Amino acid sequence: MSWNMCGVERWGCTGTGTGDEKAEVVKQYVGSHYVQAVLLQEVCASGLDSVMAKLGPGWSKSFAPYHWSQKGVRTPSPCATGAGSDPNDLVGTAIVVKAGLADAQQYPTTQPWTGLNPPFQCATATYFDVRLCTVHVSTKDANPEHPDWDYRDDQLAEITKVVSGFPKVVFGGDFNASPPDWPGNKDAWIWPAGLYSQGPGTPGYQECDQQGTARTGRPTHNGGWKIDYLFSSEARRWCLVADTERSDHHVVIESVTITPPAVTAG
Repeated sequence: MSWNMCGVERWGCTGTGTGDEKAEVVKQYVGSHYVQAVLLQEVCASGLDSVMAKLGPGWSKSFAPYHWSQKGVRTPSPCATGAGSDPNDLVGTAIVVKAGLADAQQYPTTQPWTGLNPPFQCATATYFDVRLCTVHVSTKDANPEHPDWDYRDDQLAEITKVVSGFPKVVFGGDFNASPPDWPGNKDAWIWPAGLYSQGPGTPGYQECDQQGTARTGRPTHNGGWKIDYLFSSEARRWCLVADTERSDHHVVIESVTITPPAVTAG
């Protein structure tokens, strides 16, 4: 499951509910759709604590904060900045896995010198032996000093290079970009070769909601855009896209068939 929780009010998320209410959405889909791993974006550390409490024992997590860069000086981003807010309650991305999680790691991507720097992190779900990566690509105008500079093509190329090094991988999140074949998309050029498959037998990874060779799908944002994705090296079984009043982003869930590790004779 991938979901941008919209956990920071000042990021346009006023009125989408408390961290505890958002955590309840995660718990609901984990229970109703047998979710074994969750990739989260824009989650407050306190909200992640609520998620873990609701899921109960046996779940593991990895958290990586967003940073604000001011001419190269990076500061972790808090969830709230008003009077009485907790400066240690940071906003970040998270990987949450039922059973074990190992080798959590952040990978560098090209980021605005001034502007929000979202993290790109991966971790291994040890029971399934699958590498999981949660993605949040910068917005098109991420650098307020140079709003015409687009970082997305560099970030997507760098993400593709990282995930292509894993034998089994599931990666997804908020890509802040329309699919290459979305009608009227003038920014299709930002998608690198080897990321978005054009169908069976072609390079890249099949997307959760992709049908046939068309690289598109249902909207995942209240604005009517598809900007949230789940890609996998493993065979897709089914895909769910579900609206929720607890975020401006929809929940995306993909069921995949995990190839078991090879067993050698002892």
